[in-house]
Amino acid sequence: MTNKLSSILRFALWAFVMLISSSVVAADADPKPVVYELQPGRFPTEGSAMYVAGELIQMDHVNRTGQIRPDRRDDQRTDDYDRAMRFTLLPYGTLRFHGAPAELRDIPIGTHLHGQFYFDPKTGLPVRGGFGSAFLLEDDFSFLQRQQRAWRLDAMNVDKGSITVTDLSLADQKAAGKPTVFKVNPATRVWKERGLGTLTNLAVGQMLLINITVATLKGPGRCTDIWLDEESRALAAAQQTEVHRAYEKAHGLPGWIEAVDNEASRVTVTLFGGFDPMLTNDFKLKSRVAALVAEDSLRCYDQVNDRMYSDILEIKKIPIAPGSSGIQLVIKPENLLEGFRPGRIVRLLPERWPLDDLPWEEMLWPMDNRIK
Repeated sequence: MTNKLSSILRFALWAFVMLISSSVVAADADPKPVVYELQPGRFPTEGSAMYVAGELIQMDHVNRTGQIRPDRRDDQRTDDYDRAMRFTLLPYGTLRFHGAPAELRDIPIGTHLHGQFYFDPKTGLPVRGGFGSAFLLEDDFSFLQRQQRAWRLDAMNVDKGSITVTDLSLADQKAAGKPTVFKVNPATRVWKERGLGTLTNLAVGQMLLINITVATLKGPGRCTDIWLDEESRALAAAQQTEVHRAYEKAHGLPGWIEAVDNEASRVTVTLFGGFDPMLTNDFKLKSRVAALVAEDSLRCYDQVNDRMYSDILEIKKIPIAPGSSGIQLVIKPENLLEGFRPGRIVRLLPERWPLDDLPWEEMLWPMDNRIK
């Protein structure tokens, strides 16, 4: 009996070893993709982000966080369909809306977005295993325009509430995939030249830019906005650019501190990318900027009382990297604040920009007013 029991135990041990060995071989034969890990104080490498598209279903524009409902994909389990994916915009993360720089507050709930994300082990997301650090979010208008693509209108049936379109490259007129049928209804806004048109202005053969919603649940989606021509698209981009400029002039351009020379009281700041380049025209040598200490959410404290005026000693052009504007400033503050440390974030306002009080909910002080 003892020998029989011993034989059973030996067989069980052998089976266990073989099972482990086969698992190791299988893992070596099919290794998992390498996940790019963000490094503090360093911009990511080109093409290292993961693409996820989905519908914006919730946002906290003050803290630059929100949720999207990801598009359904062939690589998903059906149990994971339509599960919300939380995200936090990286400090150097940017948004584009109507082909222009934007803030989260500019984008309506329900807008279909294209995103680039990085892994964040702290998020514990149920979708995509923790890819909750958003580097870029952009609406369909911006996404197609950046890729120099548009929708060609192939057919329409306004009475039944549908249009058939094909995604084309503007460079060579090649189609990217099969025709797509989108829903339209009386709520769909049609933009023609410098004003509003109607669905009756649609004509077969037109090249359109389209923003959609409810693409994740019922796909391909319903059109919220259709731009018929280049004039209407340029007008939308120009209007959003002015919204963006007004916001940045009230809050300051963000960047992080690369180096601090304590003896010479010099601080080197690299401005983040994603803003309208025209804004940098107000940064001039030997002029002053108000430097504001900020957190990763880009929120400052009390910008009127906590600002530190600084002289601009140098304006440098450095290699552009994902998240970086390629513009670096060396400033000399009147006093070095505790927050002026390498890796910390500041916002800079040229002296010609207004330095006004921000709404209480946008400030980090007082503590009892912080949005959690």
